Amino acid sequence: MIVISLFVANGNRKRNVSTFVSLNKRDKNPYGAFVFHESLKKFFPKATFKINYDYPGDSKVFGSNMPDRLYVILQAQFYPQDYEIDDLIAFVDQGNNVFISTFIYNEQVSRFTRAFVKSRNYSFYPAGRRDSDTMRALLNPSMFTGSNSYAYPGMLMESYFEETDSSITHILGWGDNGAPNLIHLKKGKGNLYIHLSPLALSNYFLLYDHNIQYLEKIFSRFPAATPLVIWDEYFRRPGSRNNNPGWFGAIMKNNYFRAGILTALALLLIYTLTELRRRQRVIPVIDSPTNDSLEFVKTMGLLYYERGDHSNLAQKMSAYFIEHVRSRYKIFAQSLNEDFVKELSYKSGVSESLIKDIVIRLNRINKAAPFSDTELIALQKNIEAFHSKE
Repeated sequence: MIVISLFVANGNRKRNVSTFVSLNKRDKNPYGAFVFHESLKKFFPKATFKINYDYPGDSKVFGSNMPDRLYVILQAQFYPQDYEIDDLIAFVDQGNNVFISTFIYNEQVSRFTRAFVKSRNYSFYPAGRRDSDTMRALLNPSMFTGSNSYAYPGMLMESYFEETDSSITHILGWGDNGAPNLIHLKKGKGNLYIHLSPLALSNYFLLYDHNIQYLEKIFSRFPAATPLVIWDEYFRRPGSRNNNPGWFGAIMKNNYFRAGILTALALLLIYTLTELRRRQRVIPVIDSPTNDSLEFVKTMGLLYYERGDHSNLAQKMSAYFIEHVRSRYKIFAQSLNEDFVKELSYKSGVSESLIKDIVIRLNRINKAAPFSDTELIALQKNIEAFHSKE
């Protein structure tokens, strides 16, 4: 009645039956995988069921260091990358089981299994074909008891192993043309099963006659006490097929490398943010020092001028001028004569007439002659003119 309901409705009027091959666990159409997915829950009643959307071996789904886990991959095209194959092999080697049902797979899988695949009618995938056909699947009688031949009047689309390595491969079943379509490989403590007739796991095939026994016998090879069953959705994503992530993407797929890189990036960010702060306090702007000696002289000169002691003030102005000439121009003359005038004019660039006028007044001071305020002012102006022109 279940099979009839797939094809008949409203009395004798036939429905347009979908031939689309989805192999989706939610699809209840003839070539969906709803029955297969729900049957696994009955086969392993004590198991925890998880859906994997990430790369194989992700610890959030697969856990770690647990044996007897079962990973089920139902995918029309199985094109894993090298690092994904390595993860699957490591998973099997730990004592777990992987069951893969697909029409075709890539060279990465062939290198490991040493088994090469050919397909029949795969050109009709995924739309399928409407003309009536039949397909059968057989199990190895030496491995399974009871009936070993199963068939249905549905679409014929399958693949088979053209060549296998008998030293590592055990043939468990054959397809419609009698060629192997189900093999078993042992790796470490675990097992890998590859099945090339996904339509034999479709709703239509499993619900026809007693074909559900085909599924029961295959999965009887796995422990009934399997603690975890993982259904794959990762390889169904378009991004997982023929998508080379590069060396960085491959590294980031590894939990330990990814954690190390993210930690390093976090530390680099923290270091950058902390180093943005200035280590040194802001250096205050310091004004250029004033000429305290000149200010002192002016102050003292004003004091002497107010007291009317012009001769004493003139002597100090003379001493200051002579000291300035000695320190700046390195002129150590014993007397203020014509040679002194010429040498100072040459080194300072000030005219000889101005320097000569200053020298005349300084010589008069040295003779201790009385100095009037008019002469003192004239001397001051000449000295200031000298400083402005040197």
